[in-house]
Amino acid sequence: MKLSQHVEYQPVYLANKAAFERCRAVVAQWKTTNATLTVPGYPLQWNYETARAFIQELSHMYLEYNRVLWNTFHYCRQCGGQCCIAGGSHVRPFDLLAVAFLDRSIPLLSEHITAHRHQCIYLSRQRCSWPDEWRTIKCWSFYCLGGGPWHLGSSLHALRAPIIAELQRVVRAALPAPLRTYEAVHQISFAEYLDDPLHFAEKLQQALFEIFVSPLNEMYPFLDPQSIDGHRLERLRSGLLLDERVAAFLAEATEQIDERPPEVPEGLDISPAQLLADLETLMWIVEGHPAHERQLLSDLHLRYATAPAPEAGEEPTIWYRMRDTLLYLMQRLPTEKL
Repeated sequence: MKLSQHVEYQPVYLANKAAFERCRAVVAQWKTTNATLTVPGYPLQWNYETARAFIQELSHMYLEYNRVLWNTFHYCRQCGGQCCIAGGSHVRPFDLLAVAFLDRSIPLLSEHITAHRHQCIYLSRQRCSWPDEWRTIKCWSFYCLGGGPWHLGSSLHALRAPIIAELQRVVRAALPAPLRTYEAVHQISFAEYLDDPLHFAEKLQQALFEIFVSPLNEMYPFLDPQSIDGHRLERLRSGLLLDERVAAFLAEATEQIDERPPEVPEGLDISPAQLLADLETLMWIVEGHPAHERQLLSDLHLRYATAPAPEAGEEPTIWYRMRDTLLYLMQRLPTEKL
């Protein structure tokens, strides 16, 4: 298709292209002055050389992380990039700065591209067109359970546990010292967030914004003021394949079960504990996009098919909303998956 017809052409491609030029200019200016940059609230200082070394360390960590995902486990190889969808790249200022510090460029695409309208604009012939040394943090840190086939009774914890353990090993071994300082100040461990790669990516971006991007912007202003807080996203709203309706339901349903387990309607043989497990399974199906997702959604839907509809003027129960959400998702599946 024509590059200019892709849904991400204006808001992603052109916006990132302009932002990258600003980032590259700032990096060049800093290289010339090699000024010392102090980080408020942290025992950290940067100059151009230490910043470049830091980003090279992060690049090495990313490459090792990626090697584990592709060589140790089969999920990424089997899936073939189904997570590379429009709106999924989440390019942040640090990503653009990292590419500039590594003396590379973000992709300059030709007039005609191979990505379809629902795929990431940077996907070229089923490969990411970003430099090998750096992909966006959201992209390189993401993992899921691939394209299946999986069965409804599969243990999510058992399937995810080996991946999480290996990635935690990489992060704990290769995390650069400035980020260890951030961990110490906030008494956190980035590796502990790896049970949810989206949460991990946001935590890492938040840290990098505070200790690197924001102080650099104070010295050499380059950020659009309206986008300075754009890296802070709610977890569910950043889900790859979740639209607002599904995200809202998952968040509200989980909170409701946690605070006040709902009463089970007469004739529906499902416990709140089972509902919570099914919500987790639903999140897995939507995030992982397995090859048999329609069958899995159908199996779940059958469990809630008899949930009673609300009477006139009543709010639908969580059980009926689950039924409705599953039906909604099945209706949204692409034709080739029917």
